[in-house]
Amino acid sequence: MGEEAGEHEVSAGMVVVACDSVLIILNRFGEWVLPKGKVEPEETPPEAALREVLEETGVRAEILCPLGTTDYTYVRDVTGELVDKTVHWYLGTPTQRDDGFPPHTEPQREEGISCAKFVPWQSAVNILKYEDSKDLVILARKRVLGLNPDKAEGK
Repeated sequence: MGEEAGEHEVSAGMVVVACDSVLIILNRFGEWVLPKGKVEPEETPPEAALREVLEETGVRAEILCPLGTTDYTYVRDVTGELVDKTVHWYLGTPTQRDDGFPPHTEPQREEGISCAKFVPWQSAVNILKYEDSKDLVILARKRVLGLNPDKAEGK
């Protein structure tokens, strides 16, 4: 097997849904991803997920339910060291009033996020960079339909 990671990092993120759309961001590497970030020492993963969504996209959200965790190893770009990462994921919705349109977004440019936008479910699955993210969006869609059975019947 390969090298062992020297560090373990914990992050939290969210699949934010509004008006049959999903909130995604274009990161500093030019990849479409879901909003997420590190859990700070004084916060819980749900608090971190809410904070990261607000910081990265300008959207204030609330959590509907947990979606599970993903685990992976990445190479830290500054030092080249391996880092094991666990990300806690949540399904959320904007707290702004639903008037038939997703809320306005404001990308966190100082973190290299050039775009934050709501896109239709299938578009998100098609353009997200990572398979884990695509799977999370599909799971979130199933949960939303389960929470709102009228949508499943086309009402």
